[in-house]
Amino acid sequence: MPPAFQLLLCLLIFMLIHISVMAACAMLLGITVRSISYGVGPTLLTLGKMKVKLLPLAGNVVLKDTREETLYDDDPCLDAYNFQPLWKQFVLPLSGVVVLLALSLGIMGASGWERFVAAFGQIFHGALAPLSTAQELLGEGETFARTHGFALVFALFSLKLCAFNLLPFAGLNGGQALLTLARGGKPYVEWEETAAKWLLLPGLAILLAWAAALAVYCWRALGL
Repeated sequence: MPPAFQLLLCLLIFMLIHISVMAACAMLLGITVRSISYGVGPTLLTLGKMKVKLLPLAGNVVLKDTREETLYDDDPCLDAYNFQPLWKQFVLPLSGVVVLLALSLGIMGASGWERFVAAFGQIFHGALAPLSTAQELLGEGETFARTHGFALVFALFSLKLCAFNLLPFAGLNGGQALLTLARGGKPYVEWEETAAKWLLLPGLAILLAWAAALAVYCWRALGL
């Protein structure tokens, strides 16, 4: 299987598991789910609350949340995410990552944890040097994909994405969990919106740096 196809398939499986686990966790915790989106971009298919979108790059679970919508007297807050106990608000955003991390470690075995821990440094080092360090890391990933079965390739890819999602930046699961702890279980605090905007910038910068690194790597691989 070509590495590029493996990468796309890994991304699709990761996204499906990640979003599905979070949606299931919200329902089990008694939190109302407004919608579940698999992918981004134009909507291709709508089935009840579920939407399938064009690009399998990400997804999201929209919950009942008074910070995002206005609730009226006939629509109580008991099942709103931001009115839940602190432990529920903390567990939910991490649920998908934890399941994928456990699955990947189970597949990869003893070396999985070392690769997971190393991923945090690799993410930052690669983002700071997209034309050198990131190229070396992408090359190592391609070599791994060519010399190992798909299960191990998915496990390695998943470990790296789990590490990225656990970074303490807004828009990522780690950032959401961090803001939840900082909020102390309160439904709303005035500073949260400003803090979230500032915490969004580092994560976005890392993502853009790696996107540029991947584009350069593909360009070089095609000999253009």
